[in-house]
Amino acid sequence: MVRRIGAIPLAVSLVVATASMFWFAYRATRAWQASTKVAAEVRERNLLMVVASGLERDMKGAQARLLLPFNRAILNMSLPHDLADRFAGGFARYPYVESFFVWTTTADGEQTTYVFNRADRPPAWDTRHGDQDRYPVLIRRDPPAIAPIVDAVRAHAASGTPFVTFERPIAGVACQTVAQLLYAGDVGVRLVAAVGLTVNLEWVRTRYFPDFIRDMRAIINDPALDIEILDDRRASVAATGGAIGPAAPSRPFPLLFADPVVTHTSRGERWPEWSVRAVVHDASAPAAAGLSASRTLALLAVTGLVAVVALALTLWAARAADKLATLQSEFVSAMSHEMKTPLSLITLASDTLASGRYQSLATIREYGEMLANEARQLRRLVDNVLCYARLHESSGRAITESVDLLDLVEESVDRFRPQLDALGFDAQLQLPLELPAFRADRIMLQHAIDNLIDNAVRHGEAGRHLGVTVDGDGAWIRVRIADRGPGIPAEEVPHIFTKFFRGAAARHAGSGLGLAIVQRIVHAHGGRIEVTTAVGQGTTVEIALPAAAAEKAGTAA
Repeated sequence: MVRRIGAIPLAVSLVVATASMFWFAYRATRAWQASTKVAAEVRERNLLMVVASGLERDMKGAQARLLLPFNRAILNMSLPHDLADRFAGGFARYPYVESFFVWTTTADGEQTTYVFNRADRPPAWDTRHGDQDRYPVLIRRDPPAIAPIVDAVRAHAASGTPFVTFERPIAGVACQTVAQLLYAGDVGVRLVAAVGLTVNLEWVRTRYFPDFIRDMRAIINDPALDIEILDDRRASVAATGGAIGPAAPSRPFPLLFADPVVTHTSRGERWPEWSVRAVVHDASAPAAAGLSASRTLALLAVTGLVAVVALALTLWAARAADKLATLQSEFVSAMSHEMKTPLSLITLASDTLASGRYQSLATIREYGEMLANEARQLRRLVDNVLCYARLHESSGRAITESVDLLDLVEESVDRFRPQLDALGFDAQLQLPLELPAFRADRIMLQHAIDNLIDNAVRHGEAGRHLGVTVDGDGAWIRVRIADRGPGIPAEEVPHIFTKFFRGAAARHAGSGLGLAIVQRIVHAHGGRIEVTTAVGQGTTVEIALPAAAAEKAGTAA
């Protein structure tokens, strides 16, 4: 009887404890699911911000990078074909630009308009064929179709504004025009020149936005991400595939291919407000939270008498939920997709070695080599990101010094020597006895050569050959780095210097910044870079630097 009386409070205590733990477990699992949902929403908003920021920068990039640097001195010293070379890069970087135009007038009132069209996609009004213009730019002088556009630009001169933007059809095709006005003397005294670009709005709708969101999705490298562009009537213009509901987060943007802060618009003209939406179709985390919650509740229901164990499981589940939410938030905000592979492999290899499961020296050596290779790749990614940040510092200036390029090349090859020996590469180094005087930013130039050798080793691994040749002719110093890898397909060659571009057949991880950084460094030193490649035979990259680059290498950015 005493035992029964004593068991009743114990039973009541167990029931109360079980019910309490079941209630706390229920609340914890619901909080877990809520935190997982919040983390997913934060992830969507962050990805949407990345897409919207990239779209905004790209849409105003042609104005900022091509029109804004123009001044009267550049126009006075540039022939039409010089301007064509300048605009060719703009066509390659900004596909939405259909034409560039330059209008000038002399003190005598003589006016001239040159229009520069794409050779691969000329506007509908350009029907000339068989001319001798240089590819990829077609040069047209005083075309009648552009005269109304030039007149409209000149009409804004009275306001003294440096930039104007307006929409007006050209030969019946809806176009947006962005132009910079150049004045003689103080602003507004006399208009002497105008430089501008035109955008075919129909082409933008059918080609630019679909291509842009597809490229952004590839750069972000998240297969669960879907992006959609809506016009001012809320009609879908482009989408990456999956259906996006109206509740998805969105950001508005004006259909304006210029910076609205510095651009003057016609009185009463309003730009259509479009929007971009992004959603992540990833139900794995909520599903995992729901499954864990069901198992926890079922275990508590079955093991009601084991109150202490049930409580421990509940506390563990709550801690795991908080840890999962924290890790998800930190991962989304701090890591980029380029660093996922090396970090994952380094973690896996180090955890395996730390567990002591393998005693074989061969296995330990294999894991050690994996750690070294992935750490080297991660260091290369970090170095590229830091170098890219330095190149874009507006106040960063190159530290020029006397450089022995032969020592510089030998140091780079020696730095890769362990990797070359491990992979069985045949490294051939051909250096002259001496070179002309050369001054440069040593650190940046060293980084450029390291990047080229790293590319040759990683992408030319199949050929097991590295050729490094240095020569000079008094005016130029040339460095050639060759491999016998699979080569680069012809359709990818025009894009190899584009930031974040990686070939479709690339087998190694990377940021896609290497060649873009090399090109930037070489150009900062007044040099040039050329790539010769053949599929199945290999690739050769040659950089040519002026022998007296010291006084000319003003900044590295």
